[in-house]
Amino acid sequence: MSSLFLMNLLLAGIWLALSSEVTFLNVAMGLIIGALLIALYTRALGRDNYLLKLIRFLLYSIYFLKILIKVNFQVAYEVITPGYKMSPRIIRYPVEGLTDIQITTLANSITLTPGTLSADVDDNDPNGKCLYIHCMYAQDRKEAISELDELKTRMLWEVFGVPEHEQPKSS
Repeated sequence: MSSLFLMNLLLAGIWLALSSEVTFLNVAMGLIIGALLIALYTRALGRDNYLLKLIRFLLYSIYFLKILIKVNFQVAYEVITPGYKMSPRIIRYPVEGLTDIQITTLANSITLTPGTLSADVDDNDPNGKCLYIHCMYAQDRKEAISELDELKTRMLWEVFGVPEHEQPKSS
């Protein structure tokens, strides 16, 4: 996916070089034409559809941006208002069955979100590989796990293309 995306950017750059001026419309046209050419290329080779992967990745980006904005406002509210409304907790989250790159992507997505921090990955836990996460707002453990499950499920499907029925279940 990443090499195809780089190819898409290269094709957009070629489109810009051939066009007379650099405008938002020309950049968008270059990206769209590049994506369509790569989609035809991957289809001719019988590989996964590049456009679907790109759309899924954009959906994940929008979902993650929504979470990022929501939590930024939550943390900003905590900072500018008096009192202490946090309910910090460290959560042990199972990541057994995920590859190292999937665990790293999940941990980075969690850490990029204000109010949460991926603290450690334990490979030697008797219940399987797990990720320790510090959460500022985790009064209800089940709700926090549910939000992490949604993040993991969407990341696996929209970034890595793993269908939900093939994803490892968390306990």
